[in-house]
Amino acid sequence: MVKIAYLGPEGTYAEQVAIKYFGKSKRMAYSSVEEVFRATASKEADLGLVPLENIIQGPITETLDTLLKYERKLKIVDSIIIPIQHALGALPNAKIKRIMSKDQALKQCLGYINKNYKNAELVEMSSTAKAIKEISDRNLLDSAAIGGEFAIEKYGLEIIDKNIGNIKENKTKFAILGNYIPERTGEDTTSIMIYPHRDKIGLLEDIVKTISKKYKINMSNIHSRPDTKGGVRFYIDLEGHIKDARIKNCIKTLKKEIEEADIKLLGSYPRKSFIETKIKTISIIGGRGKMGQWLKDFFEEAKYNVLISGRKTPLTYKQCIKKSDVVIVNVPIKNTEEVIEKIGSYFKKGQLIVDNTSIKTQAVDKMLKSVSKDVEVLGMHTIFGPKVEKIYGQNVAFVHTSKSGERSREFENIFYKFGASIRKTDCEEHDKQMALHQNLEHFKNIVFAETIRKMFKNPAKLGDFSSPNSKNSLITMGRILSSKPEMLSEIQKYNKQSPEMIRTFLDTANKIGKGLIRHNTKKFEKSIEESIDYFGKNWIRKMVLESNKIQEKLLK
Repeated sequence: MVKIAYLGPEGTYAEQVAIKYFGKSKRMAYSSVEEVFRATASKEADLGLVPLENIIQGPITETLDTLLKYERKLKIVDSIIIPIQHALGALPNAKIKRIMSKDQALKQCLGYINKNYKNAELVEMSSTAKAIKEISDRNLLDSAAIGGEFAIEKYGLEIIDKNIGNIKENKTKFAILGNYIPERTGEDTTSIMIYPHRDKIGLLEDIVKTISKKYKINMSNIHSRPDTKGGVRFYIDLEGHIKDARIKNCIKTLKKEIEEADIKLLGSYPRKSFIETKIKTISIIGGRGKMGQWLKDFFEEAKYNVLISGRKTPLTYKQCIKKSDVVIVNVPIKNTEEVIEKIGSYFKKGQLIVDNTSIKTQAVDKMLKSVSKDVEVLGMHTIFGPKVEKIYGQNVAFVHTSKSGERSREFENIFYKFGASIRKTDCEEHDKQMALHQNLEHFKNIVFAETIRKMFKNPAKLGDFSSPNSKNSLITMGRILSSKPEMLSEIQKYNKQSPEMIRTFLDTANKIGKGLIRHNTKKFEKSIEESIDYFGKNWIRKMVLESNKIQEKLLK
């Protein structure tokens, strides 16, 4: 039978965790966090159970400090998150002058205390159950204790008020202590402590840059604790397992880059989050194309279950939707409305439908009309192609609707987490922007290509006379010509804001061009001057720098 050491006495939240998650284990109560560590390290117990972090108050500093003290003998091997519903208990007919509990519990209930017992003395105890037991053992009629209802009733006190925390969704994460590193699960946390010994300007920035920028590792948690010499220790949770090459190499680099620093491994264990995700399975309708495959790879790398449905897949649209939390419609523009209308009745309460098309007005409107009111609706446009390797720095536009809710925000946050530049917009603004960046861009390059065809017999010689600017134009033209004509024409056909954009372009080109044909450059020069004023010198300078970077890459 496994022996579990926990922060006692009987009746603590820690004991409730041990009962719930370890069943018929032998439970051993200890009077302090340090005693739990000592008992586990000395093998009096097989595993230890201590509070690690609270959603309101943050880390349990006593646990962090003791983790460091015992880091050679013990690691965090797992964690458990439980809801905490503090209650206030006292003996019958008590006249409350003081409130006793663990320091964290007192802080978590300060709103209630200040409102109802603002003159009461606050007394810190080693645990919530210890405070309750103290009142019972000593028959304290001038005291109340904050703790779990189970402990209050166990020690014969009366419950005065229930669920008195500062927030009603209070939760605490408990660490399970052991003397081993568990195997990888694919969704792990590695906890480390970095102790630089000496402070310097930019120290934390250097640490974060190495972790986040160089190795692209997400930090899910970071806390600092002062030492006794004026320095600071950093406790950091990294997403990944210590056996992952990225995590291992990142820690090696940190040891080299931070002079004299101690870096300690506190554990590598299955990842648990205070906020339970609602999205587990994402399906992609039209997922067999290149962009669909890109999305599939992206979501699978982010540890989501991904289903694919199309015209030639084993899963039908209906079967796919039934098994999913989120359904992405990723079909050609000409088929988008038809597909949405066809599948709309398959959605149930709590699901999310998302379109991924470059035109939002028709698709979003069709989604809103085709699904029931308790289904979430979100518009999305990944403004890049499937040749992009990573989403970091890429633009993704989102249109939140009257039916967008928690799942929509959670879905958007997946892209944000992995470094996408999120653009929140509405249908009209999105489609107007796309009329410029897609419709007009494609149109002027197709006209550019036809002009070249009419003026030059041999396109192979164009590069011999190109400037850096014109070379970029030729590259853009070539990239657009590599697309399927029907796809380019669909974008032109279905974006309702395209005609006005192209008409304005043609009118402007005609007005300036007529002058140049007659060797009159006044309108040409005036247009340049007005554009400089409109865009501003800072913006123009920024574009020049971006152009220089592109040209430098081409030279390499």
